[in-house]
Amino acid sequence: MTRRVSSEHRRLSLRHARSAVFALVLGAGTALSFTPAAHADLPGADAQLTRAPYLSDSTTTSVQVSWATTTQSRGSVRYGPLGNCAANTATSSTLGSPITVGSTREYANSVTVTGLTASTTYCYRVYTASGTDLLGTLPTPGFTTPDPADSTTSFTFDVLGDTGETTNSGVDDGSLNVNQANVMSQIAASGARFVVQTGDNTHPGTSQTQYGDLDQTGVDISSWFGPSYWTQPGMRIPLLGTVGNHSMTSTYLQVWKQSALAAASGGVWASVDYPSYLGSNPISYPTTYYAFTTGGVRFYLLDTAWGNSNTGAATGGSCGSHCAIYEQDAHAHWQDGSAEYEWLKADLTAHPGVPKFAFFHFPLRSDSASEPSDTFLTGVEQTLLDGGVDLVFNGHSHLYQRNTAGAGRIASYVTGGGGADVHSVGENGCSATDAYGIGWSYGRNRGSACGAASVPTDDAQVYHFLKVTVNGTSVTVAPTNSLGQTFDVQTYTVTP
Repeated sequence: MTRRVSSEHRRLSLRHARSAVFALVLGAGTALSFTPAAHADLPGADAQLTRAPYLSDSTTTSVQVSWATTTQSRGSVRYGPLGNCAANTATSSTLGSPITVGSTREYANSVTVTGLTASTTYCYRVYTASGTDLLGTLPTPGFTTPDPADSTTSFTFDVLGDTGETTNSGVDDGSLNVNQANVMSQIAASGARFVVQTGDNTHPGTSQTQYGDLDQTGVDISSWFGPSYWTQPGMRIPLLGTVGNHSMTSTYLQVWKQSALAAASGGVWASVDYPSYLGSNPISYPTTYYAFTTGGVRFYLLDTAWGNSNTGAATGGSCGSHCAIYEQDAHAHWQDGSAEYEWLKADLTAHPGVPKFAFFHFPLRSDSASEPSDTFLTGVEQTLLDGGVDLVFNGHSHLYQRNTAGAGRIASYVTGGGGADVHSVGENGCSATDAYGIGWSYGRNRGSACGAASVPTDDAQVYHFLKVTVNGTSVTVAPTNSLGQTFDVQTYTVTP
């Protein structure tokens, strides 16, 4: 099949993905440029910087700033409101933590910036203990804190799923994943206040090498912190996420710190010891579930995940072996009396009468042959529905799919096209609830579609993120592909 996107467009997309690293936006304001200097892969940065600063655990009063260096010290952040970026200094109480990326020893730094005000734009820079400005001649990045819980001001956030792979166009040779680079470039320019990641930041597993750095490249190396990926949006858009089945090691908790959000909602962000279920091995897994309210909306980030290699005697029921991890997850998290399930039911009850969105990895409904619907979550969906949840956002299946609401059903999205190899949709048929689905087969070199969707003519049309704008009780979901094209835009009226 002739690809709609020409090779020249591919070269321009690649050039755009790389050049986006060299222009940052201060807060939500004007684009700034800088002169290349010491750092070969992030021109202008100090050579000691191996991971550009990135933001997580964003609240109305604090944010976590993390980065990595070649030298070990107590990192510090100088920050303040626009016009006074060095008004305050926060310094880590401990030395940077040793990590190994490839064969290189590096040091991960993380500093909690506090004393912030809701709905306010701040700027910051990161330093070593000796005072070296690690951003060098890069412009000062900025971020905006979340709106208060009762705010009625319109805001935008993005949803991203299943990222972090060095495969490009079906070939994993360690070269630039152009589609992922373009998705992240689009996020950087989206105006989002924050990004929710629905699990599986890196593939095929989770390690410091796979997360990577600004310098090293290769197969399964630097698929997240490479200069053309999260480096672009990460300096100024906080990422809030939850674990996926490819993230079941302590590395996930080390890289993504969401302790403040978890503590404030009575949730969990820690390694948890699980007993044997259906013959699985007793094991410790990163466990992540929490909630927060901003702009009048309650957000629920839930843990629906289990390790692929620890399914014991689970069969997956009528779904088969692909669903064995679903069955184990249901035993661990979604039985009456399970810690997460009881927390969820209590929090839903404690927040009546407000719009609610839920985000978790395993999909309520998916027309993927290898990553199908999780029928073990039927009871959870009813709990969410009874608790007033308006929209659900899932990952796991590497495609795009919008599912309609109905009796016992919540309108839901599968957004698994953030950068991992995309898959076909509807190979075993399209379900009646699948209003719009698109996928791609590299083996057949062709697209697939369900519902009202046209068949994609290029894999770049399947890689995507969701841009969600909340304006009172009106919520618009605008899927945006790696070429910057929006599709299947829907507007919902949510719980007043």
